[in-house]
Amino acid sequence: MAVNDMPVRLLRCERIRTMAPAGAPQVVDALAVAGERIVAAGPLTELRERFAAAPEVDLGGGCALPGFVDAHLHLTMAARDAVGTDLSADVTASTDRLAERLRAADAALPPGAWLRASRYDHVRTTGGRVLNRHDLDRWVPDRPVLVVHVGAHWGVVNSAALAAAGLTDASPDPLGGSLGRDGSGRLNGVLYEQALFDLAYPSLARRPPVVPPPGEEELLAGLEDASAKFLAAGITSVGDAMVGPDELRLLQTARARDRLRQRVTALITYPHADHLIAAGVQDGFGDDWLRLGGVKAFVDGAVAGLTCWLSEPFNGTDDHGMPVVTRQELTDLAVRVHSAGLRLAVHANGDRAVSLLLDAIEHARRLRPDIATRHRIEHCSVVDEALVARIAALDLIPVPFAGYVAFHGDALVEAYGEERLGRMFAHRQLLDAGITVAGSSDYPCGPYEPLSGVKSCATRRTRKGRVLGEHQRISTGEALALFGTGAAAAAGEERRKGRLAPGYLADLVVLGADPFQVPPDELDQIPVTQTWVGGVPVWTT
Repeated sequence: MAVNDMPVRLLRCERIRTMAPAGAPQVVDALAVAGERIVAAGPLTELRERFAAAPEVDLGGGCALPGFVDAHLHLTMAARDAVGTDLSADVTASTDRLAERLRAADAALPPGAWLRASRYDHVRTTGGRVLNRHDLDRWVPDRPVLVVHVGAHWGVVNSAALAAAGLTDASPDPLGGSLGRDGSGRLNGVLYEQALFDLAYPSLARRPPVVPPPGEEELLAGLEDASAKFLAAGITSVGDAMVGPDELRLLQTARARDRLRQRVTALITYPHADHLIAAGVQDGFGDDWLRLGGVKAFVDGAVAGLTCWLSEPFNGTDDHGMPVVTRQELTDLAVRVHSAGLRLAVHANGDRAVSLLLDAIEHARRLRPDIATRHRIEHCSVVDEALVARIAALDLIPVPFAGYVAFHGDALVEAYGEERLGRMFAHRQLLDAGITVAGSSDYPCGPYEPLSGVKSCATRRTRKGRVLGEHQRISTGEALALFGTGAAAAAGEERRKGRLAPGYLADLVVLGADPFQVPPDELDQIPVTQTWVGGVPVWTT
C-alpha cells in the first residue's frame, strides 16, 4: 500500500525538534504519520485541519527528536557477549572482584564448556597490569577461558585455551596479529588482533574459530537483550560494524521472526567482500530494517587497547602500535570495493593508519573517478591538518568515537599525553573543514548511550573532571546531529533518517527535557521516556 493510501495518525508533543535544515520548521508540536513514514510536520492546529479524521496520540511533555542513529556499534557481538560473563569495570572494580566473577561463571557451566568473558578493562580493574594465563589458570584451571578486552582487539586466555587452540611457545605470530610472550619467550596468554580474531571472531577468522559459538536461541535472546538496552537509550538504528555470514544469518533470522527491534545497516567484513562483488550486490541491498551498508576492513589496532598505529610512539616507549594489513593488501581491497560501487568502512585509529588508508582510497579514485561512492573512516582518532584536508578533498565520512573522552580519557592520558589526547576525536576540526561526521559509540568498546556521547563531545570532560582538548568542543546541536543526519549519511540514508520531516521514517525519541536548554554537563541526565520506530512505540518508561 502506498503511503498516500495509508491511514494517518497525528503525534503531538510539547516540543518536537525536527532537526530540519535552515528554512524548514525547526520546532513544531505535531507530526502526521502514515505507515512507517512522516507525511507532515507543523503546528497541531494546521495538521488537525489538514487531517480532520486522523486519530491523535499524545507523546506528553518533554521534547521529541529524531531517533538516534549509531553509525558504528557491534550489535551481534553484544548478543554473543550477553551469553558470556560481563567483566566491565562498573561490575568488576578490582582484581579480586574479577576473580570472583570468573569463579562464579565457572561453577555455573557444564564440564568442558568454554568460559567466555568480555569488556575487561586492564586500567580500571587491574590497575594497568594486564592479566596473563597464570592468573586465569589459578582462578579457572579446569576449562578453557577467554577474556576479551573492552577495546575488543586483544584478549587473554588460560593454558587450557592455548592447548585447545593448538598454540605453543613455538607457534609463530599470525599475519596481522601477535602472540604475547613473557621475558623468556614463553606464551603469556595475551592474543593481539588477528591472533584473537582467529580464536573467537567468526567474521574475521582465517580458520574455523576455536571458541564454540552459542546456540541460535541463545544468540537471539542476547540480540533482544542488547536491543532493549539500545531502545531504552533512544537508539532506533544501528550500524553493525562486524558482520560475517554467521552474524548476517542471525540478523536475517531475527528479521524473519519479527525479533529485530532496531533498524540495522550491516557492514560486511572484508574476507567476504569478493563474494559480494561476484554476486553484484550493491550498498543498500535489503529493506528499511536490514540492509547492506558496505565493507568493513582494518588498518590498525585499538585506541583503548594501545595497538593503534601512530607516527609518534606511546609516551615513554618506542612502541608505535601495529598495522594489521600491508599497503598492497589495503590498496587492492580499496580498488576492488570502490570499483564495484560498494562503500568502504575502514577501521583506522592512528595517524599512520589514516594516512595509509587515504593513500589507498586516492589510488582507487584515480582509477575510477566516475564512481562517487562516499567511503568511511571508522574511528579516525588521530589526525592533523594535512590529513583533515585530504579527508575533505575525498568527501569521506569519518566515524569518530563520541564518548571516548569521557569514558576512556583518564585511562589514556599516561599512554598518549594530554596534548595528543586534546587533538584526538577531532569533531570540531573535522566539522570546521566542512566534513560530514557520524556519531558512534563502538559499543561494547564504549558506552552505548547517545546522550553520553553528546555530552562528551560538548564538554570534552573525563569522568574525573579533566578537560582534554577544549578547542575540540562542539555545540549540543552539532553533537546531536552526529547521531542523526551524520550517522544516516554514513549509511547512505540521509534522505530517510535523522530528521522529523515529510518523507522521513517515523523514528523518534522522546526526552524528559529539551537538550538544547540543558547545560552540556547535564545532558546525560536527561531521561528517555519513549522510543518509536516506524510510527510505533517500542519502548516506554
